[in-house]
Amino acid sequence: MAVVVDAFAGEEHAPFLLRGGDKAALMLHGFLGTPAELRPLGDVLHQAGWTVQAPLLPGFGTDIATLEQRRVRDWTTFVSHHIVDLQSQHGRVVLVGFSMGGAIALNIVQQTPVDKLVLINPFTRLDVALWNLLPVLHRVVPKYKPFKMVKIDFNSLEVRKNIEQFMPGADLNNPQVQQQILSLEMPTAALEQLRAVGQRAWDAAPQVTTPTLIIQAADDKTVPPAKTRALYQRMRSGTRFIEVNGEHNFIRYDPPALGVAAQAIEDFLG
Repeated sequence: MAVVVDAFAGEEHAPFLLRGGDKAALMLHGFLGTPAELRPLGDVLHQAGWTVQAPLLPGFGTDIATLEQRRVRDWTTFVSHHIVDLQSQHGRVVLVGFSMGGAIALNIVQQTPVDKLVLINPFTRLDVALWNLLPVLHRVVPKYKPFKMVKIDFNSLEVRKNIEQFMPGADLNNPQVQQQILSLEMPTAALEQLRAVGQRAWDAAPQVTTPTLIIQAADDKTVPPAKTRALYQRMRSGTRFIEVNGEHNFIRYDPPALGVAAQAIEDFLG
């Protein structure tokens, strides 16, 4: 885990707060992600007059050594407190969740209401063996190798960008480096919490009354479009859904796709 902790020490991974007008957007990053993946979209919203805040969720970034002890309630309580704090200072507060951040958002919007909700590539589940056994499996198998659970194509630009987020500078063409990545271990308890927050998001979707915009990347291999379409079908009438040409982390690495998504968000937020 030391390599990961060192990698997340860069300033780009730190929480950010961009002060703007009376309307505020709280942005939530994904699993093993940091506010860095949200900054380009945050800058766009800030330029449009919004106050934008992107906190670092407990157990991630430089705090990743504690991930094994983190639970869904740690994330939802943390986010709820940030919402309430922003609401005490701003007239409007919207919640923007990316990937796992979208699942967290769906977990809390009924208990901690916001004005509007934006979900970008919202996570619900992984198509991997033993996924449904995780509630039991994490008690007997304390560690797992995430990059051996899914097929990794080191030639894929999306895969390389995902890995470079927490291993910047790694030579991904080197077979020894590839093997080290495939052998990287993570606590199974963390994967169980990811499963739990995704399942709760799926279950909560039909009850969400907050006006919602869902944005899905058409070439997303991490959160397949079919899963997001299925989630959209569970949402109440009036929920908006669009697809953009891009991969999972398009909001950080794909300016044209980000531009399309940002325009849709600005139109939706008003």
